[in-house]
Amino acid sequence: MDEITFLSRKILDLNKQLIESEKAKSRFLSLIANELNNPMTALLGMIPHLAPPVGDAREAIFDLAHEEALLLDSRIQNLVAASEIESGNMDSTYALVDPKVLIEEALESFKYRIKSKNITVKVESGLEIKIVSDPRKLYLILKNILANACHYGDAGGIVNVDITQNDSNLIVAIKNQGTLPHVEYKPQIFTRFANGPQGDHGLGLGLSIARELCERLGGTIDYDSQDSTVTFTMTFPLQTTLPDSQACGSNEFLFESFDDAIEL
Repeated sequence: MDEITFLSRKILDLNKQLIESEKAKSRFLSLIANELNNPMTALLGMIPHLAPPVGDAREAIFDLAHEEALLLDSRIQNLVAASEIESGNMDSTYALVDPKVLIEEALESFKYRIKSKNITVKVESGLEIKIVSDPRKLYLILKNILANACHYGDAGGIVNVDITQNDSNLIVAIKNQGTLPHVEYKPQIFTRFANGPQGDHGLGLGLSIARELCERLGGTIDYDSQDSTVTFTMTFPLQTTLPDSQACGSNEFLFESFDDAIEL
């Protein structure tokens, strides 16, 4: 009986240590994300003003520096999102948005990679009106899936983005040409801190965050791979009216304060 009591207390102590460890990890992640986010935002605002004239010998150096800054900013955005998800402090703010505009904004972050790999991006939208969604969450979802398509897509390949709707859902499908993911089970590709789709090691945050945010928007995400193409399909409940609020422009949400949005 004494041995059982001892083992029970030992298990309780280990569980308490595990809980404290998880709290410490969440606090650390939140601290790092916030400390990096503010100076990075300032740098991205200043860098375009340092661009040399077209044809200047320093243009290649500027492009490289700008590309690395954009890549770092994307990673910091994911760290901030992961921190908010871990802590449960991610707010929801809704507005009328145009998914096509969000996609065009997200593609600006990968313009150098798209150019260097000679990737062609084709965006087609069947939407005739804006939809109600959380613009920041939707933007991060689309940006992470597009980042995956541009990173793992073949040089000289095509990335197709199709935006459609049915009676109750918004459907966004992003397809790229490239090597198929090397995973045994589908859910593995959405696992945080796992190896990349081709077996290479990475943070593994992008796809896991996309899945988490899809679920928070009441949607789903899945992928299909065949014939040297990989297609990620995201489905969201379709809403087109924003009650008791004026819409804010979807191409302004990253820079404005959401004064006209609904905060939950």
